[in-house]
Amino acid sequence: MHATPVTKLLVGGVRGVLLPAATQAQVIPFSGNFGQGLAPSDNQMMFESVARLNAVEPSKVGQSDSWSNPETKSSGTSTILRVSHSGGKAYHLVRHQIVAGRPPPRDYRLTWCRTSTGEWKIKS
Repeated sequence: MHATPVTKLLVGGVRGVLLPAATQAQVIPFSGNFGQGLAPSDNQMMFESVARLNAVEPSKVGQSDSWSNPETKSSGTSTILRVSHSGGKAYHLVRHQIVAGRPPPRDYRLTWCRTSTGEWKIKS
């Protein structure tokens, strides 16, 4: 599968958010009591799902996109909770509901920002 520039950005830009690293000084929002956590293939599917969700124009509250990995039994749904604009940029508050291998699902809320180049990044 050929990765799009948006997928490359998402995978590269938030890799540190999802993958544990000893040098991380920030909160890792997708970590938790997942046992082994999300596999790289789960991360890829989740990022592709978020990219699809953020790419929909016009964006509306309630829009969602889901992913499921039968190999790891992990799945997730991302839903736009709020759409806003500030300083010429678009923002989406997105709830990520993730099941890593087995229930219960975990909920994470992240604000995504569309940069002036059109790329979506997690707002820091």
